[in-house]
Amino acid sequence: MARKKKWSDSWTKKAKEQGYAARSVFKLEELEKRFAPLRGMKRFVDLGCAPGSWSHYITRHNHKASVVGIDFKEVNSYPGTFYQSRIEDMDPQIVRTDLGGIVDMVLSDMAPNTTGNRLTDHVRQLELADKALDFAVSVLRPGGRFVVKVFDGEDIQDYYMRVKKHFSTVKRLRPKATRNTSVEFFMLGLDFKKNPSSQN
Repeated sequence: MARKKKWSDSWTKKAKEQGYAARSVFKLEELEKRFAPLRGMKRFVDLGCAPGSWSHYITRHNHKASVVGIDFKEVNSYPGTFYQSRIEDMDPQIVRTDLGGIVDMVLSDMAPNTTGNRLTDHVRQLELADKALDFAVSVLRPGGRFVVKVFDGEDIQDYYMRVKKHFSTVKRLRPKATRNTSVEFFMLGLDFKKNPSSQN
């Protein structure tokens, strides 16, 4: 028990030292080091953005970046346009307008309140991941990118195929900053294949 606390505190302490609100920033940092998904991107949507570490990381490393964040929790000192809302209540067109009609990348670190039941948590997490994917499909420009947190489990291959339907390349990564007991990892969709029948 003490070992887990020490591990947790080390990442949290490192985040605080670097001026971030949460250690989750190191998961995005590792994704960027491995695959450079943020490179060349300027207009971002951060789903489940509280407490704001991912958005702060993006704007700190790209001074030309514009970010729209969405979360039902309040976020203080957000480095962009923030909407306190659930994703299903958010109009994608408003987000596209805020970003000048172009969205380069959608990121989602959303997660449910876990129950301890692995199957239940897996299913609830994929429900959020599906909402994130639907939102990304509705706003991304052709060639855009998508990062989403998922919980591993029996339905993960089906979700992978749903992402693959919309992106030319799909990669996965379990960052080092993930708890040893966690089943979470991240999917990265590259080169969004815009559906001609979708929103212009």
